[in-house]
Amino acid sequence: MTDTQRQLAALATLLHLEKSFRNADTAEALAYTLVNDSHGLIEFRQAALWRIDDAQVFALSGLAVIDANAPYILWLKRLLKQLSADASGAIRALTAEDVGSPGADEWTQWLPAHALWLPVSAHGAAPRAGLLLAREEAWTDAELYLLEHLAHTFGHAWAALLPRPAFWKRVRLTKKRLLIGLAAAFVLLWIPVRQTALAPASVIPGHPTILRAAIDGVVDRFYIQPNDRVAKDQPLLSLEDEIIRNKLLVTRKTLAVAEAEYRKTAQQAMFDTDSKAQVNILKSRIEQQEAEVRGMEDWLARIDIKAPHAGIAVFSDVNDWIGKPVAIGERILMVADPADVELEIQLPVADAIKLEPGAEVRFFLNIDPATPVSAELYFSAYQAEVTSDDAMAYRLKARFGQAGAPPRIGLKGTAKVFGARVPFVYYVLRRPLAVLRQWLGM
Repeated sequence: MTDTQRQLAALATLLHLEKSFRNADTAEALAYTLVNDSHGLIEFRQAALWRIDDAQVFALSGLAVIDANAPYILWLKRLLKQLSADASGAIRALTAEDVGSPGADEWTQWLPAHALWLPVSAHGAAPRAGLLLAREEAWTDAELYLLEHLAHTFGHAWAALLPRPAFWKRVRLTKKRLLIGLAAAFVLLWIPVRQTALAPASVIPGHPTILRAAIDGVVDRFYIQPNDRVAKDQPLLSLEDEIIRNKLLVTRKTLAVAEAEYRKTAQQAMFDTDSKAQVNILKSRIEQQEAEVRGMEDWLARIDIKAPHAGIAVFSDVNDWIGKPVAIGERILMVADPADVELEIQLPVADAIKLEPGAEVRFFLNIDPATPVSAELYFSAYQAEVTSDDAMAYRLKARFGQAGAPPRIGLKGTAKVFGARVPFVYYVLRRPLAVLRQWLGM
C-alpha cells in the first residue's frame, strides 16, 4: 500500500469515527466507541477513559463491565488521578520513569512500555475526561496529530451527552466575588416590599333587607325562585293559615255569644237589679273577645310576606323551605339591590397581616381568574371567628370600585389583600419566625 493510500485509509477511518461519535445516543456508547473502535485509526494495546469529575474509570478497551475492586483498576485509578492533576490540558507521552514510585514499580505488570495521556475538553473549558493509550512502540508526531484531532471531536460529543454541572460548580468563587455577593444579598434583604395575603372571599349584598317570620308557623308556598327580581309589595311566600283561620273562626263565634249574653243581660237589667251587676262583666268580656279577634286578624295578615322594596330575592332552594316550621324572628330570605354589593373576606389567622382602612384589595373570581376586580378595604374585625370550614379567620369587608358593573351576588373567589411595606427579610421570615415562636412557646 502506498503512502497516499495509507493516508486516505486513515482519513476514512477518522471520518467514520466522527460519524460514530455523532450517532451515539448515550455517554456509555460514546465511550465504548472511543476505547475500542479507535484501534482502526491508531494501533494500541490498551485504552482507558477516565472521568475527571467523578474520579472513576468509565470505559476500558475489551471490557463491557468494569470491576471497581480489581487490582488492575485500583492501580489504574491511582495513576489516572496523578495524571489528571495536571490541568494544563497538554498531551503527554509517558513511560514508567515519568510516573515515579510507587506506580512505576507496577507499570510493567499492567501496561506496555509506552503510554499516552490525552486530556478531553470542549469549547476551551477545563478537561472533564482523559484518554490513556498504551502500546510497546513509541508514538510518532503524525499519530499525535491524529489523536489530538480525535480528542477534540470526542470532547464535543462528550460535552453534549453528559449533563451540565450545577451553576455553583461552574462558577469559580473567589473572595472578591463572595464579598460582592454577600453585600448584594444584604442590600436586597432590606428592600421594602408590599406585604400581601391571600384569603377566600365572596360577593355579598351591601345593605340587604332581611325578612323574618312574623309568627310561628309552617312555610306553605313560595311565589318566587332564588335570585328572582321582585317589585315592591310583591308577595314572596305564605305560611300555613289553616290553624289561624280556625282560631279566628272560634274567636268570632265566642265574641258573638258574648254579645248575645250582653244584650240579654242588658234587657233584664231594666227590671232586675241583680242583672245590672253582670252588665259590666259581660261588656269587659266582649272587649276581650274583640281584642282576640283583632289579634287573630293581624296574625292572618302576617301570613303573606311581601317585598319591602325592589331588588332580588336571596335565599336557598325553595324545596328546603316548603313544609319547614319557623319561629317568630327566624330569618327566611333577603331582598337586596344587585348594584349594591361588597366583598366579604375570611382571612385565616395564620396569614393575618397589619391592615388599615383603605387598603388595596384584588378579587380573583373563580369563574374569571384572569381578570381581577379592584376593591378597597373598609372593615376589619378585631376578633377571629369560626368559619364554615371550622377554621379561625378574621372577617374583612371591602367596597368595589366605581368602574364597571359589580360582580353578581354569591360569586366566590380569592382575594389578595395588600398591607404596609416591610423589609424583604421580614416578608420572607415572618411565617417561619411565627412557627418557631409557637414551637418554643415564646
